[in-house]
Amino acid sequence: MNSNLRYEHLKRITETQKPYRGTTDKYPFADRNHNYKYFYPREVNGEIEYHVGYYHKWESETMTAEEFNAKKSSMAKGERKKWREETIWKKDSSGIERTGNFIKDFKNPKVDLIIRSDNTVEIVTNSFHQGMRMIFSAWNYANGVFQSSVEHGGIVYGRRDSRGDIRIPIFKHMRFNMDTMAIHESSKYIATYKTVDRKLSKEAMSIYQDKLNGAYAFINCMDRKTFNQDREEVIDELTPDNKGSHWWSKNMREEATELADKILFDKPVESVYLLMKAFNVGYYMSSLAHPSDWISSFKKKFAKYIHVKHDTFTKDYLTHLENFKSSPWNIDITIDGKMVERLT
Repeated sequence: MNSNLRYEHLKRITETQKPYRGTTDKYPFADRNHNYKYFYPREVNGEIEYHVGYYHKWESETMTAEEFNAKKSSMAKGERKKWREETIWKKDSSGIERTGNFIKDFKNPKVDLIIRSDNTVEIVTNSFHQGMRMIFSAWNYANGVFQSSVEHGGIVYGRRDSRGDIRIPIFKHMRFNMDTMAIHESSKYIATYKTVDRKLSKEAMSIYQDKLNGAYAFINCMDRKTFNQDREEVIDELTPDNKGSHWWSKNMREEATELADKILFDKPVESVYLLMKAFNVGYYMSSLAHPSDWISSFKKKFAKYIHVKHDTFTKDYLTHLENFKSSPWNIDITIDGKMVERLT
């Protein structure tokens, strides 16, 4: 962690520096000119804790045109300039339209971290973006670094030195010691890891294999141009609401996957086409790719789909006392049996 965020350091700032101008309790934890890096002392249960923020949260206030017109004559000039007519995008995305209301934007402080007298930090932010990870990490990353890791399922905090290579997951309300990385009592978690059981996987895949083999044989008989044309026509016919959409949203892909699952045994070729689109098989595919290339990529994604659908996994468990490791599958983290909110 950034040494500027240690409890004693923040306490010393409140004792030796003045709050930001216009406030009574907002202090800088870094360069004073960086007024978007700040903290507030707060008394909770008789103890002083420090609420740390990075940038601010934007909020808005609205009023009807009648309310605005009734009040604007009594508003100061500066306040009146903050209000504007509210506009929204039209449903067909063809432009904007006025709502008839007036709106004002304003920023408020937000709390991303809570630093307590036992030198623990609690993560309370909703979004752990790159800038925040850099600012809250140790200078020169000597004592540890926050980083985003797909293999770990989200944000992790890690340290690698003579004391070893340590990783812990970061989730909302995670609390740990800033020096030792020891997990606080309130955050002792259990991580569930999945490993594919080959026997279960083979049994699940055998349900579909004959139909898939027939579809693969049919598709491989086509040349590239015919395959692309046939695939697009079938997808447009099965999902007319998505016609013309190059990139499908999550909901569109989920609906297409559900439909493909229903027709797989009656119309395997059409089902494979639909799943290719739902699995984004062609998004990174070269325009010169042959049907066999599409099938090769599809097989890998379909196998993963079957693993999840039929739960062909065995499960291993790690506690907060063990090093948090990576996994090619989703890692479930629970505290007292309840899933935590991972930060990504």
